[in-house]
Amino acid sequence: MKKRILAIIILPFFFSCKKENIKSDFIGNWSSTSDMNIEIDIKFFKDSMVVDNSIMYDTYSDNWKIRDSKIELTLLRGDTSIFNNKHIIDYEFNLTKDTLLIKSENDSIFRLKLKKIKNNFEYIENKVGLDLKLPETSEKLTEFRNKEFAFNIYIGKKNDSLIARTDNSHNLNRLKYEVFPFYYSKKEKNIDSLNFILFTDNSVHQNELDSIKTILKKLPIKSFFRIYNSEKYVKNDWKAEIKLLGKYEN
Repeated sequence: MKKRILAIIILPFFFSCKKENIKSDFIGNWSSTSDMNIEIDIKFFKDSMVVDNSIMYDTYSDNWKIRDSKIELTLLRGDTSIFNNKHIIDYEFNLTKDTLLIKSENDSIFRLKLKKIKNNFEYIENKVGLDLKLPETSEKLTEFRNKEFAFNIYIGKKNDSLIARTDNSHNLNRLKYEVFPFYYSKKEKNIDSLNFILFTDNSVHQNELDSIKTILKKLPIKSFFRIYNSEKYVKNDWKAEIKLLGKYEN
């Protein structure tokens, strides 16, 4: 009899602790991966979550609770003509719990993949789908301040293959359709201030970088600014602007 009473007391506490442990896996910043067709950013707190949704062009917030392998959501703030007051989603973590899969409970497959983000540089890496270990230099770095004159190029490797991407494309196949509108959107007096900003992984050899530059030199932007490793641009604020520190190159 005493054992039964003890079990009745302990079991609710056990399940409560288990739910709290599961909840702790969620808490933090999550962003949809580059292979998704939508951009969603979610910040999980202990009992609430804030969602930035590119499809809805809106930010809303929910209360959330864990129920087995499901999350029960109750709308806290948002347009009720767009969002349901209550809905349920299924979730699944990868083994390292840094990737989260989500789907509506009525869907047969997981349609949304989110990556856990620690800082603002990881946020950029996730958006372009490349891990970038920037090169280091003992030379003094310059800050590129006029970001409205920056056209970003990200260069890295996957399975030993060279990959180059922009903020909007996973390759350079449509590069001229991105660069020319950007170039002609600037006033003539600012043309000489335009630069390709190169985020290059340190696994990229100089001859490989030169091959990318050869492609870029066929376009109207003629200057290059290469980003180098610096602790100054990494901030825990996951959406903080990156301080562009590097050197001008030919």
